Amino acid sequence: MTDYAETRSGQASRYVEYAQRGRKGYEIEHIWANHADRHTDEFAHASEFAEYRNRIGGLLLLPKSFNASYGDLEYAPKRDHYLGQNLLAQSLHEQTYEHNPGFRRFIEGSGLPFRAHAEFKKADLDLRQDLYRRLAEQIWSADRLSLEAKL
Repeated sequence: MTDYAETRSGQASRYVEYAQRGRKGYEIEHIWANHADRHTDEFAHASEFAEYRNRIGGLLLLPKSFNASYGDLEYAPKRDHYLGQNLLAQSLHEQTYEHNPGFRRFIEGSGLPFRAHAEFKKADLDLRQDLYRRLAEQIWSADRLSLEAKL
């Protein structure tokens, strides 16, 4: 999904880089650190928080080294650091939408509900979940796959 958003925004594919494993590879990061105590305003039980935290809308693909350095922070300080990462991570920050004509064209053409998130609460994760679902529907739509197979 990360590579799709980037290439549709006019950037070069980095799929091979993203698929790399090992010390210099990428991994899935949870936007929320594993601290249920930071979310007691929305989750009564740690198990409810843990289940919600693992939903795809709360995940990003990031370099392993980034995750090791910033993964345990709260969302607010991590958000600025996401600007130096891939487009899906950057899309959490409003600056990504300011001077990025390729990304804006992709959003307008695709109709996908990308938006920045100043905070990342349960409702924000739900919105991000919907974005990822709709992004996946576009990527793996039968019509798009048939068209690309003909090319």
